[in-house]
Amino acid sequence: MIEDTKRILLVDDEEVFVEQLREALTHAHPDFEIDTVSDGIQALEKLGGGEFDIVITDMRMPRMDGLGLLKEIHSRQLSVYVVVVTAFGNVSLAVEAMRYGAYDFLEKPFNMDTLEIALAKIIRQQEILKENIELKGQIRQYGEGLDQIVGAHPRMQRIYEQIITAADTDLTVLILGETGTGKELVARSIHHRSTRRGRPFVTINCAAVPENLLESEFFGHEKGAFTGALTQRIGKFEKANTGTLFLDEIGDIPLTLQAKILRVVQDGKITRLGSNREIDLDFRVVCATNRPIQAMIREKLFREDLFYRISVFPITIPPLRERTEDIPLLVNHFILKYGKRLNPKVKGVSPAGMDQLMHYPWPGNIRELENIVQRSLVSAPGDTIEGFPFLGAALQNSAPAEALPRAAEPDLSYDAPYHELKDRILDQFEKKYLKTLLEKHHGVIAEAARESGLNYKTFYLKAEHHNLLHKRR
Repeated sequence: MIEDTKRILLVDDEEVFVEQLREALTHAHPDFEIDTVSDGIQALEKLGGGEFDIVITDMRMPRMDGLGLLKEIHSRQLSVYVVVVTAFGNVSLAVEAMRYGAYDFLEKPFNMDTLEIALAKIIRQQEILKENIELKGQIRQYGEGLDQIVGAHPRMQRIYEQIITAADTDLTVLILGETGTGKELVARSIHHRSTRRGRPFVTINCAAVPENLLESEFFGHEKGAFTGALTQRIGKFEKANTGTLFLDEIGDIPLTLQAKILRVVQDGKITRLGSNREIDLDFRVVCATNRPIQAMIREKLFREDLFYRISVFPITIPPLRERTEDIPLLVNHFILKYGKRLNPKVKGVSPAGMDQLMHYPWPGNIRELENIVQRSLVSAPGDTIEGFPFLGAALQNSAPAEALPRAAEPDLSYDAPYHELKDRILDQFEKKYLKTLLEKHHGVIAEAARESGLNYKTFYLKAEHHNLLHKRR
């Protein structure tokens, strides 16, 4: 039984055969993503996006046959495994196909067991290659597509171990970390490695939904449940049935709604607004926040019982400034990711430029680094990014240096546990930061929020929490 999710492209002009093969593969492996085309030209167009792991192709087709497709894949050095199937098999054709990179050669008609063996070999080979990369400590990747976590720092090694452990359970996970550290990538990696992979992964940004719509967004509603409810709506919990629900920025959920969230997480049952019928669901909950939850609990802004329910398995992601050794890996990763589209001639960063990146504090973490690399790719005149003259420009332009909150020895007694002290320090910083921006923009919350990078609602709630709104002019 093949357990990994793969993206497969079937290339054959015999519609009946293609549909039968698609149906057989889908039945055996519901997690597989399968697409079909009828000739080699169409296949190359699909493969140009680099979205497939395996190609299963016929030999005789119009426009471009299977051998022509193999030659093009070989010349373009596309990272894909090819299995050739044909009703006109012979030794010379098989040798020719293998010469141009075919992984296996099957004669029609074949049974599914034969194909399963070929696919299992390919997937094992891919796993071995991945393990070799990881052992070299270059790039550690978990998840698919853009859901990649990069880093070799010991604290990141610990994150990888936690992802693997969490994925093997159905425990509720709470991911803690500053903005831009990659909390959603960790959540997606846990889902992808779990037994729920291939099932829905539903995300809701709790800070982005207006408070009066949150309950409907979570639980759904029946037609006529309230003014404007013209049709039935399925909520996020229900959409995540059999899969994973990712509650991003859970610290921004209003206190009045937290009790209902707690009950649903505990019981696995929801009731749509306007209905009396309970619906039994099977979902896994992963939460994330950049808020100082412990401080919020002390100030009665977050329910303690909900915190203990969602933090059965906590994962704390370190900020980029605490793992600067990973910056070269991340830069290389982003150049590979965006270089082909933005500036193919750029191959790397000069030593002086890398030194600049290594000594920057990265308040926006990996998200900020990603944006910096993209901007640098666009403006680089040569094949090397020599420097980053605009590094930190957004922060420098946001307020005069004397107005920015400065790091200082906090007014704290060091007689409390580490995490509690950390929460207090972050809380003090947050208050001073928000106050600075509000004063700069004369109390205009929309402008202050835009400059901070927070959405309006999140900024408003944070300012309200720190009793700063009365200072508006």
